[in-house]
Amino acid sequence: MEKKSLNKIQAGHRYGAWVILSEAKRLGGDTRYLCRCDCGTEKLVSAITLRNGSSTSCGCQKKERAPRISDFELKPTPPEIQEIFQLINQGFLPPADQFSMMDGAPAWTLQSIACILGVGREELLRHLGGAGQRFVAPKGAGHQLEVSLP
Repeated sequence: MEKKSLNKIQAGHRYGAWVILSEAKRLGGDTRYLCRCDCGTEKLVSAITLRNGSSTSCGCQKKERAPRISDFELKPTPPEIQEIFQLINQGFLPPADQFSMMDGAPAWTLQSIACILGVGREELLRHLGGAGQRFVAPKGAGHQLEVSLP
C-alpha cells in the first residue's frame, strides 16, 4: 500500500520551530529525523512527535503561561476587605460562600445572609425588595441575586 506524500516528512519541511535536515535512522518502529530548531539546536526528533505536534521546539521557546484567574497574592488587600476577614476570623461572620474575582472581597449568597441575620430567606427578600431599587433582583434572575458586603 502506498503512503500519501502529504504525510511524508521531508528535508526542508517545518514543524513548529523545527526544520527537518534529514532522515536520520529508525529506532525500533520509529523514524527519527535530524532537525534544527530556530535557536540553532540540532536534535533527533521522532516522526510521531513531529506529526502530532507534541514536539515543536527544543524547549527554548517557553510556552505562554495561561493567565491566572487570581493574582490576589500580587495585590494588597484593601483595608475594608481586611476588616471583613477579621470579622470572619473572630467568628462574627461565617466563612464566605465565594470571593470576588476583581478584588478578592468575600461575598455571601442570600441564604447565607439570611442565616447571619437570623431570618428566613423569603423574609430577607421581602425586606430587601421594600428597601428600594438597589436590592431588587434583575428581571429573569429569579432568586440568584447575591449581595456583597463592603
